[in-house]
Amino acid sequence: MGIRSVQHAMPALEVVAHETMAGKVYQQLREAIMSGRFAPGQALSLRGVAEAVGSSTMPVRGALTRLQAEGALVDGPGRALMVPPMTFDLIEELRDVRIALEGCVAERAASRMTDARLAAVQRIYDSMSAYVEAGDSAAYLRANFAFHTSIYTHGASDITLATIQNMWMRIGPFLNMVAPDIPHMRRSMAAHRRIVDALWRRDGGQARAGIAQDIGDAAEDLSERLRAPVEKVAAAS
Repeated sequence: MGIRSVQHAMPALEVVAHETMAGKVYQQLREAIMSGRFAPGQALSLRGVAEAVGSSTMPVRGALTRLQAEGALVDGPGRALMVPPMTFDLIEELRDVRIALEGCVAERAASRMTDARLAAVQRIYDSMSAYVEAGDSAAYLRANFAFHTSIYTHGASDITLATIQNMWMRIGPFLNMVAPDIPHMRRSMAAHRRIVDALWRRDGGQARAGIAQDIGDAAEDLSERLRAPVEKVAAAS
């Protein structure tokens, strides 16, 4: 037997603006975190963010509190919040979960994307290639986020996309650590090339494999970067 919905009168609610200042600040900070524009351990103070976005501290406080609740920020020194640190265990966990989820979504997208959408992904890929050759890691990171987003929006529901974005809020800042390395960016572009080619062929299995290669390579490079200071200290002692 089906479940019948029960009709209730809408309770009295306050009318709010379509998009508040706090919402705008939140969206801007959230995308900046996911696209690697903040570094691990970087502090975000109320006053500093307010000055950067040209607003009072009140909407910034709301945006930062929301990001802290989502795990994108943690308590830092003084009264500031900061981008959280990374551990080897978390790198491995995020790698495995992202490969499973994002790979599945990319496989689904391969059969759904139109030629026009694929052409848009191709243009982003071409821009990324240019950024790599120019050594522009900041632009590369923004384009990398756009590249993956432009694929996943065609293979996932809003619920799944939100899950993916929450993971990107944790991994995004750590891509900031490896992206300045041109060999890493070139290695990543090989995986991106595999993804693009698979999407044009509507080959979902290869699109999934390309995502796995991209995420796995990034996790390996990140682990090496985190391991280097530890080995340096051990060698000096």
